[in-house]
Amino acid sequence: MKVLLVDDDPLFLELSKTFLEVFHNIISDTVDSAREALQSLEKNSYDVVISDYDMPYMDGITFLKTIRDKRINIPFILFTGVDKEELMRQAMENGANSFIEKIGDPRAQYSELSIKIRQVASSSTGC
Repeated sequence: MKVLLVDDDPLFLELSKTFLEVFHNIISDTVDSAREALQSLEKNSYDVVISDYDMPYMDGITFLKTIRDKRINIPFILFTGVDKEELMRQAMENGANSFIEKIGDPRAQYSELSIKIRQVASSSTGC
């Protein structure tokens, strides 16, 4: 399983990559912008995209809309520190498969994320 992590915080990307790869056996590429993520999606194959919401130039919802407008049908998880019901609604209306908040104990948070990654990846392949 391979995921694309998108977040403008390099420390968070490093932490996410480490937790997913070491503790959950999920290989990941990291990029620090939605624009870079779009380029990566054109060149590489991923099972799931995990994106932050609050990023400069293109937020996570706009990134999601762009992916869907390009007919890229990859599972998408919005993984964000922004706690707003409206944001969650927008994410789901625009084709997100899941929404997870970056709060609490990192081990529990990444455990939940790894479960969601596997769920949305297997549901997209029809398993």
